[in-house]
Amino acid sequence: MLQAFRNSAKGKVGKTIVGLIVITFVFFGAESIISIAGNSAPATVNGDDISENDYQRLLNSRQQELTSQYGAEIGSQLANSPFLRQEVLNILINQKLQAQLTQDLKFEVSDDQVLKTLTEVPAFQLNGKFDQDMYLNLLSANGFNHKSFIASQRAQAALTQMQSGLVNSAFVNEKSVARYASLDAQQRKVAYRTLSAADYLASVAPSTDDLQAYYDENQDQFLSEERVKVKVVRVAMADMIADALVTDDEIDSAYQSYLAALASNEQRTVSHILFADGADNAAEAQSALARLAAGEAFADLATELSDDPGSAEFGGSLGELIPDVYVAEFYNAAMELTQEGDVSDLVTTEYGVHLIQLDSLSTAQAASLADQTAELTAVLKERKARDEMILVAADLADDAFASDDIADVALNFQTDVIETDWLTRSSDDELMAEDGFAAAVFSPTVVDDGMISSVVKTAAGDLIVVQKLDYQGEAVKPFVEVETDIRTLVADRMATELMSAALADILASTVALDDNWTDPELIDRNATGLPDNVVEKAFTLPAPVNGLSVATLEDGDLAYVIAVTEVVDTSPSETQQLAAKKFATTFAGSAQYQVLFNQVREAADISIRP
Repeated sequence: MLQAFRNSAKGKVGKTIVGLIVITFVFFGAESIISIAGNSAPATVNGDDISENDYQRLLNSRQQELTSQYGAEIGSQLANSPFLRQEVLNILINQKLQAQLTQDLKFEVSDDQVLKTLTEVPAFQLNGKFDQDMYLNLLSANGFNHKSFIASQRAQAALTQMQSGLVNSAFVNEKSVARYASLDAQQRKVAYRTLSAADYLASVAPSTDDLQAYYDENQDQFLSEERVKVKVVRVAMADMIADALVTDDEIDSAYQSYLAALASNEQRTVSHILFADGADNAAEAQSALARLAAGEAFADLATELSDDPGSAEFGGSLGELIPDVYVAEFYNAAMELTQEGDVSDLVTTEYGVHLIQLDSLSTAQAASLADQTAELTAVLKERKARDEMILVAADLADDAFASDDIADVALNFQTDVIETDWLTRSSDDELMAEDGFAAAVFSPTVVDDGMISSVVKTAAGDLIVVQKLDYQGEAVKPFVEVETDIRTLVADRMATELMSAALADILASTVALDDNWTDPELIDRNATGLPDNVVEKAFTLPAPVNGLSVATLEDGDLAYVIAVTEVVDTSPSETQQLAAKKFATTFAGSAQYQVLFNQVREAADISIRP
């Protein structure tokens, strides 16, 4: 069976199945599989170390998620708990076991197959095109370099290939498929009644005691936000840019850099034919060159001859030629091609023998110095201002720390003090939208100590410090201030309770449908004329006995009584049969993969660093 699903994964169907398997891995008893390791790796799995870098990368990612979800204080407590570290380590152990299983079953993906997809990833694109700087910066921000990222993507692609193969080759009971298809094709006659809490509002009259009791029991719902007024000193980037001076020599130098950048910013797309599996790769490549010279198309030969399956099906296309992505011999040979359609001589690399074709070459047209002067001047002024702002930020931080009154800071930096109105954390205010500003104005330094804040840098590059003018902490709002809101809340709750009671009465008394019900309608699972939750509930009810199968459903301030009067079995369509088979195959494949993984983990030798 393993060979069958290995072959299946390499076919076209296997390539289309990505992420079908969602496995909930079993957490085994630590005493049965884990011993204490003495090396420096966080854990060792069957003699293969889990790297400290991988552990720290995943741990930091999970810590940031928790902080973002629960706030700094609670997030920090959760992020530093031993439970999180255990969770991260268990994830990495499972990943390592899956990688080892993939290798044992001899599934593999080439670097070229991974590289082919890089230029198509939106996160690596700028203005719709692959941008190398963005690619490398994103990798660096996430703890990768090019080599480690390609390796991780290659391993993930091989794992997906293995899982897809298992799904495609799973044994499926045809009776189960027929049952799934029959259920999908089933139709039901459904009628329902709708109740709304709004219809019962006229019947409720909350007393003052009701309102007071709700207020006393739910005071956390009526807290006013803490708020603060602050004095603000801002050093504006726009002022720094306006004051920056640029010389003619600097403009000339910038123009030369502009010309050099254009020359080096050409974009090339290439294709290749790889000869790697033959008895004499060079001879086969030479024969292909002769066929090209005779007029055959490069793409046709790549599809026929190339030993790189990732590009062969695309006529050998590799997309854009990216520095530092391809091995030096390949990259240098591709860079020597000067005309679109040119084909290289034989190029030998560690992967085999290549023929490379230049598919396209584009370069930008340089503007004249006169046309570029205004833009270059603006760029130089902004660059100088940003460099100056680095020094100003340090001076501003020192001055703010040393001063008791923000007015002295404003005087030293020749700017004004601006006083804000009341600010809360949810204020719709330009400053509150700036990253770090809310944290500064509500910091203990500002609120409790009355000192000047640390420096906040805005999205526009401005530098800001603040000092408290006035502050009011979080407090329960007076009853009279929230009485109207409470009356609405209590009335809604009472009306909903009456609706629920009426719903129960209808359920208990329904023996036949009357004019309060909709007319019974024959529907399938995809019916659109009824509320979605009514359709979903109707198909969970048992077949009717004595003409009716009845249930209730509450959804906020609405409720339904649902009746099924008839179940109609219809013949499944071809589409439904195919969908049922896909579902059954995926389900069986997931189960088989779970069993296989459980066996692998039970047999694994896992050691964890103390």
